[in-house]
Amino acid sequence: MATSSIANGNLPVSQSASSSASAPLVSCDERLFRDNFNRLPFEVAHRFNGHPLFELSRLVELAQEITSRNDPHRPHGDAYCLIGTPGHGDKALETSKPIRQVSETIEQIEKANGWIMLNHVERNPAYQKILEDGIADVLQLTGRQVKNKIKWFESIIFVTSPGRSTPYHVDRECAWLLQIRGDKEIHFFPRSNKQAVPDEELERFWAVDNQAGVYKPELEDQAMVFMMKPGTGTHIPVNTGHWLKNGSDISISMNLNFVFHDRLWGNIYKANHMLRQRGFHPTPPGQNTVKDTVKGVAWSALRRVNDTLKKRPYQPDVAKEQNARIFKQMEGRW
Repeated sequence: MATSSIANGNLPVSQSASSSASAPLVSCDERLFRDNFNRLPFEVAHRFNGHPLFELSRLVELAQEITSRNDPHRPHGDAYCLIGTPGHGDKALETSKPIRQVSETIEQIEKANGWIMLNHVERNPAYQKILEDGIADVLQLTGRQVKNKIKWFESIIFVTSPGRSTPYHVDRECAWLLQIRGDKEIHFFPRSNKQAVPDEELERFWAVDNQAGVYKPELEDQAMVFMMKPGTGTHIPVNTGHWLKNGSDISISMNLNFVFHDRLWGNIYKANHMLRQRGFHPTPPGQNTVKDTVKGVAWSALRRVNDTLKKRPYQPDVAKEQNARIFKQMEGRW
C-alpha cells in the first residue's frame, strides 16, 4: 500500500495553491497530468479552500436552495443525506434523511455522524462563476481534444462528519476531488487492476446496480493511498474503485466532474453486459477501438430512441448553456 500526501509517494505538484488572483484555481504538473489523465489517480493543488462560499453557514443556505429546486437535475432531487454507521456492502447501518432535513443536518454535522451530498452546485448563481473558472483550469490541462467527449460538467459538494468513512464504490464521472476543510484519506484501486475492479462488476455497475462494486479487503495492500489536506486534491478516473476516511475535523470537499458522452463508456459496458448475459465473452473497453465504436454507437442510437419516446432530453438545456459558456472561455486559452 503506497501512502503519501503526493501521488504514489514520488510525483510532486509543480504549482502550489497561491493567493494570487492570476494563479489558476486548479493546478498540476503538466507532464504528470498528461501521462495519467483518466488512467491513474494523481494529486492536484487548488485555491478553493478559505473561500467564504465554502463556509458551513453558506453551505446551509446553498442546501436550502438546492432542496427547494422545482427542476432538479436528478429525478429524486439534487441533495442527499445519510446518517449512521457506514460500511462496505451489507455492513452499512446508515439511513437516508428526508431532503428537507439536509440543511438542518449540515448545521449539526460535527455530531451528526452524517454524509451530505449537494449536486449540481454550479446551477447556483453565487457559485457558478468560480466553479466554471475551476473547470476551465482543468480543461486547459486536458487540451482541446477532450471537448467533443464532454456531455456536461457538474460540481458536487460533500459535507461529512469527523471520523466518518465513505464505503468503497466506483463512479461514472471523470472527477477531481478537492479538499477544502479537514483532512481525508482516500484509497484507490485503478480500473486496470482487474482483481480489484473486474469487468463483470463494471458491467453490472453501468447496466444494473450503482452499488455493484465489491470491496476486497484482501487486496487493500494494493491500494494507492493519498493523504488529502485543504488545498490539495486528487484526480479520480472513470471507474476507479475507491473508499475514503475522514480525519478528526468536519470535512468539506468538492468534486469537479466531467461527464463523458454515453457512447464512450457507459454504453459499451451496457452492451457487454447484454452480450455476457447471452453467453458471449465480450472484449472490455479500451482493447479494440473498432468494437468499442460499434457498441457505443449502436447502444447510443437505442438510448436516443428511448429518450425521445419518454421525452427526456439527452442534455438538459442548463447543461448546454453551461457547456457553451465554458467552451467560449476556453477559446482564448487552448
